Amino acid sequence: MPQNCPEPIAKLLDQFAHTADGMFAVNPQHRIIAWNKAAETLLGYSAEEVVGRCCYEVIQGRDGNGLSQCSESCPHFEQGKKLRWVRHVDLQSRSKSGQDVWISITTVSIVSAQRKLSALVHLFRDVQSPQALPTSEAGRESPSSVDASSPLSRRELTVLRLLAESLGTKEIGEQLFISPKTVKNHAESIMRKLQVHSRLEAVLVATRHHWI
Repeated sequence: MPQNCPEPIAKLLDQFAHTADGMFAVNPQHRIIAWNKAAETLLGYSAEEVVGRCCYEVIQGRDGNGLSQCSESCPHFEQGKKLRWVRHVDLQSRSKSGQDVWISITTVSIVSAQRKLSALVHLFRDVQSPQALPTSEAGRESPSSVDASSPLSRRELTVLRLLAESLGTKEIGEQLFISPKTVKNHAESIMRKLQVHSRLEAVLVATRHHWI
């Protein structure tokens, strides 16, 4: 169970933990509050070894040129605090044994009822080093095309990505130039297709399947 966070957040993070991908969550002070078994397998650290530590001390993320991307001034946190969608990114991390490991990270913001950032959830998996990829693929972000395994339409995926940014119905409508009623219709269709009962559950399912 996640540590040192309100029970509703802890229960939500516990749901995220049940995935084959590595998962860790951090609070607004950059402290790790959850770390699942897959994360332990990928990076070698047990939850007991990392919970309470600053995420940048554990992950030690670097880009393809070896430049540090993890610090107290984490851009993911800055985006999350502004309730903006945090983009997918590939980073070179370092395992407990000292081995360099390339990981692909998807980040989800957990926002309180007061519209404040409560936690950042990072889902990650090991990937091929970008240097070994064809030039046309190196540094590429998540594809914008519709995943064949997704039951959602392109527009529904767009709405779901905006929901993952913690945008409300009115804000999504303004961004997509559609009415609030149309946004609600899309959200209801998404939940029906994914067989879930809330927008947050829909974001969780889509994140697990890497549709967003």
